[in-house]
Amino acid sequence: MFSHMFSQSDSLMELLDLVCVSVGLVFFTLALLTFALCQWSPGVNNVARINICISLLLAHLLFLLTQQFLSLIRPLQVLCAVISGLLHFLFLSGFVWMFIEAVLLFICVKNLSQISSKKREVLSSGFLCVIGYLVALVVVCVSMGLVPEGYGSEYCWLKHDKGFIWSFLGPISVLLGLNTALFVMIVITLNSTLKKLNAEVSQMKQTKIMVFKTLAQFVVLGCPWILGFFTNGSKVLEILFLILNSQQGTFIFLIYCLFNNEVRQQYRKFFRCLCSGPKQL
Repeated sequence: MFSHMFSQSDSLMELLDLVCVSVGLVFFTLALLTFALCQWSPGVNNVARINICISLLLAHLLFLLTQQFLSLIRPLQVLCAVISGLLHFLFLSGFVWMFIEAVLLFICVKNLSQISSKKREVLSSGFLCVIGYLVALVVVCVSMGLVPEGYGSEYCWLKHDKGFIWSFLGPISVLLGLNTALFVMIVITLNSTLKKLNAEVSQMKQTKIMVFKTLAQFVVLGCPWILGFFTNGSKVLEILFLILNSQQGTFIFLIYCLFNNEVRQQYRKFFRCLCSGPKQL
């Protein structure tokens, strides 16, 4: 799957695609269900994470299905172009939501000095959803308007003609750069706040953990795409790129769900109820 984005693929890579992406989809689904159904602390805003999972889950699933039925889809040029446009939109949305999460974290760190006061939501969920998807939609529409024949490559992805692939790589590079700058500001602001503020230890600890997890997510979601710039036909780099990208859902599940003590306790309660249910019947 992902190997088609930058180079040709062989049967071994296609099999690796299928296995890795299928595993990643399972963990994307588990992470999404956890974010949606588990009870979270009042200060935790999961809107960005839920939409990251939705965007990337749909993108990975659509690309996987497309590659599995490529022989049927490829002759239908219009359908192939529509699929590549949807993939462009969904992958970009994932990166926009990643940036939004960094913005929310920055606001959270800036508001640490007002922990004791009654805080209001700075950005509503509805507004975030508009921004999260509208930015990606605008990029796709502009790209389509400038180079309408750029969609629908041999693998129903973006064509490399006229540098059209940069309609995807360009915005990603900008978003990764903005995220990097935001994280530098977050670390500086947090460090300055910790020196000046005698806040609750638990609140400080929770904020530091959130910074670490968001930074880890940025590395997991962003760095593999940077690696894609340097594959240049190298099988080792292609396989590494494929594995890292396909397992984004796995990493998100580990970082935010399995490594979260509160979530683990809710998992235990759920499994205890599941196991004791049949006995009660």
